[in-house]
Amino acid sequence: MPKLTLVQDRKTVQIYDLDQSVIRIGRIPGMDIQIDDVSISRRQAEIQQEGDRWVVRDIGSSNGTFVNGERLAGDRPLKAGDEISIGQFSLFFERGIASYQPRSREAAAKERPRPAPAPRPAGPADSTAYLAPEEIERIEREAAQKRQAHLIWEVGATRATHYLAAGGAALIGRSDMCDLRVPKGPRQHLLVIRVGDGFEARNLSFWRRMRVRGQVTARARLHTGDVIEMGPLRLTFRAGDK
Repeated sequence: MPKLTLVQDRKTVQIYDLDQSVIRIGRIPGMDIQIDDVSISRRQAEIQQEGDRWVVRDIGSSNGTFVNGERLAGDRPLKAGDEISIGQFSLFFERGIASYQPRSREAAAKERPRPAPAPRPAGPADSTAYLAPEEIERIEREAAQKRQAHLIWEVGATRATHYLAAGGAALIGRSDMCDLRVPKGPRQHLLVIRVGDGFEARNLSFWRRMRVRGQVTARARLHTGDVIEMGPLRLTFRAGDK
């Protein structure tokens, strides 16, 4: 399924599925992608499926909509990797999920020629943000990583994310042997491992209890949103996009 990755200040904000034939973008409620920011017009742009392709058009915005640095004057077919710039935000179009293939800066620059915009007064409501090729590459890499299955772990006030390898396992605990080391919790008694097309949590301890979805268990198939608890350690499993 094609996707749009929303970026602000060089950071990924959200990833949207293009799960309907027309996607409207703007500041007001009722837009399919609502961006509540003064740099975005009430009705900014529209992305529409036409057969086996997608096109983007500006729908009367005050600041214009740009694709790879060029202001739209009509419908523009989208290809994988195109950057749609609106105000202080960018939306990256992806045809579907594929493994991330790093590119050289020269290749990225060649794929995305972006003329420098004409000078205009600074201000949040009348300037459009543009990204350098190396920044686009970093954002694509981060977005690809965020689509991986991952664990959001918490111990007290400490919270972080651990991404799971597609074909591997994660041993979790305080030991140096662990793939995911945590400050408190089991020493090396909790395993999250890929089984078939999903992941499973396994308790390797004889005396520590593991809870999944609030139930004590020795092993459990994981679904997105499931919470795993062992002592003070709490992990939330996210399946990611496939």
